[in-house]
Amino acid sequence: MDSLSHFRSIDELVRVLDREQKLFRDMFERRKSLAYRTDFAMELVDYKRERIQFLIDHGVIHDNGDFLELEDIYVQFFEDVLDMNEEISVASVREYIDSIKENITYFLEERNEHRRMRYRDNVRKILRRIGLRTLKNIVDLKRNVDVAYKQEPSFNVKKLRLEGLDRKRENIKALMAECEKLMDQETVFFSLAGDPGMQRTCMDVRNQFTEGDHSLLEIERQIIIYINQIERQSAFFKKVRRLKYLKDQLTWREDTDVERMLGNIDPVWMGKRHYTRLLLSIDMLRSDRDAYDIVRKIASKAGVRRLSRTEADPIGEEFLGADAEEVEQVNINALWNAFQAQGCDLFSFIRNFNYKRPREMREHIVLFCQMATTFSDRLTFSDRFESTNNIEYALIYASQHTENT
Repeated sequence: MDSLSHFRSIDELVRVLDREQKLFRDMFERRKSLAYRTDFAMELVDYKRERIQFLIDHGVIHDNGDFLELEDIYVQFFEDVLDMNEEISVASVREYIDSIKENITYFLEERNEHRRMRYRDNVRKILRRIGLRTLKNIVDLKRNVDVAYKQEPSFNVKKLRLEGLDRKRENIKALMAECEKLMDQETVFFSLAGDPGMQRTCMDVRNQFTEGDHSLLEIERQIIIYINQIERQSAFFKKVRRLKYLKDQLTWREDTDVERMLGNIDPVWMGKRHYTRLLLSIDMLRSDRDAYDIVRKIASKAGVRRLSRTEADPIGEEFLGADAEEVEQVNINALWNAFQAQGCDLFSFIRNFNYKRPREMREHIVLFCQMATTFSDRLTFSDRFESTNNIEYALIYASQHTENT
């Protein structure tokens, strides 16, 4: 068996990935299909056979007769980077824990300070990988649980898949506990290698495990709910199949009480549907252009081509006349100027002013309140009161500043 060629540098690998990106994207999208024909690949590489052969020689794709397959290492790489991996692997976490134990042993036995620091850095990096990998496994586990329950058509297979995922949940939890136990027991190593970077990494990993514990508890609860629902659905399905068999044998009325049970219930979905007429507000139709457009659209779909209109009565002659109605009003500004020119109080001035027509006491009171409010900043309100006609009023004068001006 000839050995495969290999890429000599990262630049060469990136260049090949960029050049064949259309082919990789198409093969990755069809990675679950084992029938990717070579003809499809030839179209994406401009019918250059040597480009396909180059990828085969370098172990990127695999030739299987008339079909091509993307190598597993690249499929796994794309799935990990794009977070599309459906497989939950706890073996890698187990290998990481074993690797931590080995590097801790090397650190304690090594006497060269430079190599000791290298083993310490390896432990820190592996711890960080364990935390990230554990969280990713939990996310994949949650997604697989939902997919298994919602998309698997067979009840038996659905239940078996959920039980298998529950065992993986237990494995993840056990590995988290083992890793925490390792960090608690290796006190000698962490005391000797307890630099700020190592302490921060251990704290981050513990926080990730805490977050993972909460997520695993929620996943466990969801799996239990799904399995119970499957049990109920499976039992219901068996009853339906049994009832269908009895109905085909024309014995279901005699052997079951289905007819009596159905007669005692009145489910809403089997009743007559009630329609409720909604009357639109006239004010809304007059002011809201969008509502008017919707009504016109519905009318057009219903075949109503013209709106019903009625002719209004003609306007009466009395409304078209040019007669003007005179309304007598008091010029407050002119009255104020006259009030400033004398020294009596405001209410006495209003009662004694020479108007064009006689005015009632009620009108004097209204005008008094109006002027007191309008020119309050230019009036002086005294503490003395007087009364007339059983009406008590305050003595209000024009301010000294206004009088001087």
